[in-house]
Amino acid sequence: MKHLTAFRKKFKIDRSANISDVAVAVEAIQASNDITAEFLDNIEPNSNIVGFRIRSLSNLLGRTFEHAQAMLVAMATGSPASAEALARIVVESSVSVIYLAAKGDAGTIIRFFRTWLTEHDRKLTEWKQRVRTEESNADVLAMIEERRSVVRILDDFVNQLESECEIDASTPLSEWPRSLFHRFQAIGRETDYYESYHRLSGSSHMTGEDTLMWLFAMQLPDVASRRKLGEEAWAYSIMMTYIASLFFIDAGLTCCLAYGRDPSADIEAYRISLHRAVEGIASRAGVPLDAGTR
Repeated sequence: MKHLTAFRKKFKIDRSANISDVAVAVEAIQASNDITAEFLDNIEPNSNIVGFRIRSLSNLLGRTFEHAQAMLVAMATGSPASAEALARIVVESSVSVIYLAAKGDAGTIIRFFRTWLTEHDRKLTEWKQRVRTEESNADVLAMIEERRSVVRILDDFVNQLESECEIDASTPLSEWPRSLFHRFQAIGRETDYYESYHRLSGSSHMTGEDTLMWLFAMQLPDVASRRKLGEEAWAYSIMMTYIASLFFIDAGLTCCLAYGRDPSADIEAYRISLHRAVEGIASRAGVPLDAGTR
């Protein structure tokens, strides 16, 4: 596995550490990222609007790749809860990239940017209203206004991009669903929302799930039963990193398809290896096989 050595070196993982649980995913996401990044970087845009969209997708995909790598580092170094939290980010980011590449246009990216700007400005206004009546909060108010000035600069920049690239963000094609669930629906993966994304909510939202499971395990009469539950939870976390890695690969594939290249043949072996890895660990993770391999 040619990418595993580089992964160890980059993240300072000792050569004696056993990272076999993440090896298949490390190889898959690195190969996919290399193929996708090379293709997108070598496209010669024939207009400003094309260049804007390609650069935006490339950046979003690169950010998702960073999270995917961090997810595997967490799993490899014994932090399965953190790996699951990062896996949720990878799934969410990948679905957003897939939507932007497959369903949207440059205007969709503009509306994606504006959604964040509007929401951030709304939060700043809400914060200001809560503290402005207190004299002791003068410093806080100054911080709020400083941050608001940054938001205004970025808002002006988005307007500039829209003008210089001649982007029309008012068309139906430019719709940006604010609900992630609706993005899952739009790309035909509604079931994945429940089977993959929602299943990863326990660690990222610090719900009662894991603590309840721990308390349940503690009341079991024998050590072997408690150990079995722990091993199952560990395997489950590994499996979810494989599934999240598949989402990342799909995001890269969709970006390539948006610009006329189908790299399926180049990455199919990696997809197959990940699917097989999910199938191989599903029973250990306490998951019905058909639920873990959709």
